[in-house]
Amino acid sequence: MSAISPTRLAIMLGSLVALGPLAIDTYLPALPTMADDFGVAVHAVELSVSFYVIGVALGQWLGGPLSDHFGRKPVAYVGLLVFFLASLAIAVTESVRMLYLLRVVQAVGGGATVVICAASVRDHFTGPDAGRVLTTIGLVMLMAPLLAPAIGAVLLKQLGWQSIFVFLAAYAVVAVLVLRFALPTVIPKVDPEPLRHRMFAAYGRVLRQRVAMGFILANSLGFSAMFIFITDAAFLYIDYFGIDETRFPIYFGCNIVTMLGLNRLNVLLLRRYRGADILGVALVIQTLSALALLVLTLTGALSLWNTVPLIMMVAGMGALIIPNAIASFLAYFDSDSGAATGLNGCLQFLLAGLIGTGLGMIHNGTPLPMTGLMAATALAALGCYWGLARRS
Repeated sequence: MSAISPTRLAIMLGSLVALGPLAIDTYLPALPTMADDFGVAVHAVELSVSFYVIGVALGQWLGGPLSDHFGRKPVAYVGLLVFFLASLAIAVTESVRMLYLLRVVQAVGGGATVVICAASVRDHFTGPDAGRVLTTIGLVMLMAPLLAPAIGAVLLKQLGWQSIFVFLAAYAVVAVLVLRFALPTVIPKVDPEPLRHRMFAAYGRVLRQRVAMGFILANSLGFSAMFIFITDAAFLYIDYFGIDETRFPIYFGCNIVTMLGLNRLNVLLLRRYRGADILGVALVIQTLSALALLVLTLTGALSLWNTVPLIMMVAGMGALIIPNAIASFLAYFDSDSGAATGLNGCLQFLLAGLIGTGLGMIHNGTPLPMTGLMAATALAALGCYWGLARRS
């Protein structure tokens, strides 16, 4: 049993995990303004969201095994420095192509920081205790996307879109202070094997664990279904349904409120049910909601009032999917927890980024590409769960 309080650890790690949703959601209200400044279409700037998550995938792929080898804190310090410098550079960029490049660099730093969080939970807790800590981290983290669009809208109106990235740089400084003074140091196990061999061997062991890979793939695809909406949220609500930019955070925030409620429900459910079983039910609900959105789109019956609650279900299920999937696959690993977390994060964000990029390429000015891809990824997530993970 760890000497650190589960709640204290969850709050500290939640503040680090919040770096990801802050980096994505804070600038969503500014996408149309940035498009005007760069002289491109909104969808061209939306691609920077996908480039960010692809960079996060790379950062987690590298950061996971590196944190097993060098320790959690050193890897996070380097990641936050990269994130800080890239954020300041974005604030002065004048080209959408440079924005793409800097968002990838920023994301590599952010990904290397975020990946230590689940591995840090495994350093201190296992089983249901780990599930409860991860759920509490989710609660702390969810405050970021709830507040981020409103923060971004205020900064956009008062100081311009560039101030949003200065804000992100400042948050990185706060994260460094949290790491330095609050997070316990865990000394990594000594391994004489060369680092490059250790990395490939660790990932090989993770990939060969079939049941764990079922949980990882289900988590990655379930997250992708939610991320597709995040990528296209500005188009859907502002352009398609005509919502004012100042009201956008309200509609976007409905999803976060749903996730907060389901996050608290998950804590209660974990007292009676296995996390893997809760995950299965959440994937079914997400799939049915995504299919309903697709049917409404195809029949021309899609409206703001039926879209909002169904999106709340698709995105909100992330509060049940992510912590239960992570706790389920981490139970299969001890010394390779960093590599397992890194592979999960890499696949999660790589798939989401590639699917989001594909959404931008096939966008036709209607919600059909979004709802079609959401339904397809939700179905794939459910298939991975039943085909691989459920066998446990």
